[in-house]
Amino acid sequence: MFTISPAELEEKAFRIRRDLIDLHYRIGSGHLDTCLSLVEIWLSIVYSDFFRFDPQNGAWEERDRVFLSEGHACPLQYLISADLGYTTRESVFTGIRKPGTPFQGHTVRNLKYGLENSNGSLGVGVWHAYGHALVTDRLVFCIAGDGEFQEPSSIGLLTAPLYLRPAPNLILMVNNNRLAQDSKVELGPIDQMGEIYGWQVQHVNGHSFAELSQVCHNAVAERSKPSLIVCETVKGKGGDPASEGRLGFHGRPPKDEKEYQAHLAGLEATRRK
Repeated sequence: MFTISPAELEEKAFRIRRDLIDLHYRIGSGHLDTCLSLVEIWLSIVYSDFFRFDPQNGAWEERDRVFLSEGHACPLQYLISADLGYTTRESVFTGIRKPGTPFQGHTVRNLKYGLENSNGSLGVGVWHAYGHALVTDRLVFCIAGDGEFQEPSSIGLLTAPLYLRPAPNLILMVNNNRLAQDSKVELGPIDQMGEIYGWQVQHVNGHSFAELSQVCHNAVAERSKPSLIVCETVKGKGGDPASEGRLGFHGRPPKDEKEYQAHLAGLEATRRK
């Protein structure tokens, strides 16, 4: 179901989480907790046996697409692009948030580096993905945050298959870590809304490669309607246990050596489990 073994996937997840911790500590800014919650989701998409891409030709028309709507998770996006061969890990570390580089604080569309869409305000990327899905027959994945669905524009997307046009090649994956910047988030009756307006709706443990593989394959096999996959995740997964799934750490990377080491210790403990 994947192009590499489960053990290799787990090792990639560990290595990318380590890079995320190092990267955010080095630059002193960014949304480490959000990035950590999305690692398995993103790896499950790009290493699925159906996913087509070419790092030597980012504009290849036959590629499958991944749109990031939860734009503050772009450091993970950059590291995934490096892992796939669009760029190098070193380029991400040296270029992050610096003028004149592709690796800004929010993504700027650049197909050479595997970056499908520019993003910023929450709720915009989901519509970018939908519109793109209407004009290609390739798979279009969109990674969105649960907090985005507090915006009327995002909720409105769910009505598109009924009132606009269905896009059976669109797979919307919602990072349901239940925490926004300063409050808890509840998606409400999103399942019922999705079903009423013509979506295939699935729930999944967003940190289980086996479960993610199954729901992604189910979505790809569905040829008549778009797919909504609600991914249950833990914000800050694999970092400092003191900050996992808790308010107060949004956009707050390790501020000193003590906090940095706490994240590394938490990551190592997760690996041992």
